[in-house]
Amino acid sequence: MKIPFFVQEFTSEMEEAAIHALRNESFVGGESVSKFEEEFAAYAGTKYAVSVSSGNSALQISLMSLGISNDSKVITPTNSFIASANCIRMANARPILADIDLRDGGIDISSVASVDAQTANAVIPVHIYGNPCDFDSVKEIAENENFPIVEDACQAHGATYNGKKVGSLGDVGCFSFYPTKNMTVAGDGGMTTTDNEEIALKIKSIRDNGRKTKTEFDKLGFTMRLNTVNAAIGRVQLKHLDEKNTRRREIVSIYRKNLANDCILPENENGKSVYHQIVIKHEKRDQIRQELTDNDIGSAIYYETPIHLQPIYQKYGYKLPNSEKFSKEIMSLPSYPSLTDDQLLVTCEHVNKIIS
Repeated sequence: MKIPFFVQEFTSEMEEAAIHALRNESFVGGESVSKFEEEFAAYAGTKYAVSVSSGNSALQISLMSLGISNDSKVITPTNSFIASANCIRMANARPILADIDLRDGGIDISSVASVDAQTANAVIPVHIYGNPCDFDSVKEIAENENFPIVEDACQAHGATYNGKKVGSLGDVGCFSFYPTKNMTVAGDGGMTTTDNEEIALKIKSIRDNGRKTKTEFDKLGFTMRLNTVNAAIGRVQLKHLDEKNTRRREIVSIYRKNLANDCILPENENGKSVYHQIVIKHEKRDQIRQELTDNDIGSAIYYETPIHLQPIYQKYGYKLPNSEKFSKEIMSLPSYPSLTDDQLLVTCEHVNKIIS
């Protein structure tokens, strides 16, 4: 039984929405964009949502809307996709990379030296793998040092923390709609969420070349808008997000029940994960991956090289031992909603051959 790691989804409903938008709306700035933003804000539980061209764009523009620029410093964890740190440098600021909790790979804000925390201008906690981070610890430091929180919820559409959706916990929330995420727009795309009207208006301006009016531009900006056809597809995906997240949680339950040892990363005790990635942690990680590969079962590692060890960040000289150990033991199993129970049981069978 061949089981790919990921299967790209394109349904007839998505196709119909795309064709309707292409035939009846402006390619850029069509009605589907504003409707998608309204619907996503309602889903996230925020007053405003502003769409952009990618999750990376969402993070970068959010920092800029908060005044992060030259000489600013921003805390973010080293266990994440590199965009979590790159967006800081793209705003001409400096990243302060934090280590992680070995239990779940989430940010350990206590690993940041007090002097660094005191000089920080913002923090980007990451809800890694769809699992909410320890947000209370992040919020405590942010409030003590009086700096804003930009949530990297790019993998966590629909996840909750203490009953609230991620993306509504901090000053700004950022989401990605890349095709592998829990919901997509059939291409690159992103969304920002906030309760602050001033921030929302700044993000709208920066994503559109710094536009103030049709003919006036009062700030540095980019062409980082979301295309109408992508927004139309996003609206369809958003309608089905909760049912897909429910299936992901069913998949995790089947894995936990049938693996010889429950080596899946734990869920935040105060949160509800949407399992963008179903990650196991085991000292025989490489043997498990080889067994799966030999039997046509896909797997992946998120992330094999922590950000601080990437060539572009090595110059900062960070030593973050938890993330370095963690990255050598983790791997992701197939997690997409269309997986059948039989496929999950076959996957468990081959994992058990190594870990039993």
